[in-house]
Amino acid sequence: MSQTILIEPNEDLRKLYSINLNTYAGTDVIDRSNATDTIALLKILPSIDLIITTAKADTEYTAIDVHKFIVKNELDIPMIILGDCKELNEEILCLKEPIDWEILIKHSSSLLGITEEEVRKKRVPNYVSVSMRYFYEIDHTPCDIYIRIKKGPTEFEYIKRLHSQDSFDSEDIDKYEKQGLKEFYIPRDYQQYFVNFVSNNLIQKLEDQNLGFEDRLNLNSTSFEIVKDRIMNVGLDDTIQEISQTCIKSMISTIKNTPKLANLLKMLLSSKISYAYQKAHLVSVIGDFILSKQSWYEEKHLDIFTYVAFFSDISLKSVTQIKINSEHEFLNSGLTEKESKEVNEHAKVASEIIAGTPLYSEYLQLVLLQHQGALDGIGFPDTPSEDVHPIAKVYIIADGFVKTMLDPAAPKNKKDILTILYARFSNASYQKIIRTLEQKID
Repeated sequence: MSQTILIEPNEDLRKLYSINLNTYAGTDVIDRSNATDTIALLKILPSIDLIITTAKADTEYTAIDVHKFIVKNELDIPMIILGDCKELNEEILCLKEPIDWEILIKHSSSLLGITEEEVRKKRVPNYVSVSMRYFYEIDHTPCDIYIRIKKGPTEFEYIKRLHSQDSFDSEDIDKYEKQGLKEFYIPRDYQQYFVNFVSNNLIQKLEDQNLGFEDRLNLNSTSFEIVKDRIMNVGLDDTIQEISQTCIKSMISTIKNTPKLANLLKMLLSSKISYAYQKAHLVSVIGDFILSKQSWYEEKHLDIFTYVAFFSDISLKSVTQIKINSEHEFLNSGLTEKESKEVNEHAKVASEIIAGTPLYSEYLQLVLLQHQGALDGIGFPDTPSEDVHPIAKVYIIADGFVKTMLDPAAPKNKKDILTILYARFSNASYQKIIRTLEQKID
């Protein structure tokens, strides 16, 4: 495989160029920060096949310095300069900014001896779908974005709709959704890079201390859905762990500063926030109130509880599964055998997802395992065990209250919901938790 040195200060562009150079030009890309580092490498590795460099990095005239070294040492290494370089533009290929990565690949491939036919064959990528939710908190993407049109029973055509680095806003994405579009498509080779790009943007926004309450709710929901989607596809990798931790920290900040329940409900129900996140957030708010009234309460318990609310239903694939609120509803849900198994074991699966990751603690895993009321995380008992962890008991009551409150067919009066809970959870410790919750409803 050929080797190409790439000098590009912009991290997003560097990743974009690297992926495409490797995928389509078949070259191994070596990143270098400046001319000094590049020259040091050339002294020990003069057989480099191509150098692609920005014209200038900070105060250094990068392209000129590298070119002088090549000429002085009589190295036969072609160069491509990214940006204008008047001193060299008559003898070295200089690509005008903004750089079109497709043009860069074309010229790189030519200099590396890769034919246009070979490049064309490589550039018939497989596409993967990306939910629209990924696009609401970014204003550009690091790769081209496509829509899929059905041409026949098993034949599809992919039409480019957003170009790499194109600017757009949430209103633009809304227009696509109103047209019935539910997902975009990206080349498969970009999947992890795209997720990392979106995750980095979300994390940066979530860490903004000046973010408004409602904007934070929407941002939390988007982050939650991306985590949920990625866990089911690739597991809890490093990127998803980081965004999970940042999102949960953001959730806790909103919980501590939450408005009255009626106002919070209005915000959650009048936006694009998913049912899954509505439930997770409301359960955390209700749980925080109950926990704060317990004699054993410490601040760390809210952290644990919010982690449980975040991950409790993470393996469930449909709103129908998440909405199930009792054993009776479970038995009459009409779910397939596979879907029923997913609901039946979701507490156990949630506890296993965090195992072996930096998120893990024995405390958190135990509460996740028991959050549905069964000691082994299997089943959907209407009479949960008295032996489950105290925080799991609080979760069970908060979860039951929120699911009933969000059910369009259930009573809207909060007192009536409490009556339902009193009738369902007859054990003394659960009754005590419901009485504590009643204080918030008054």
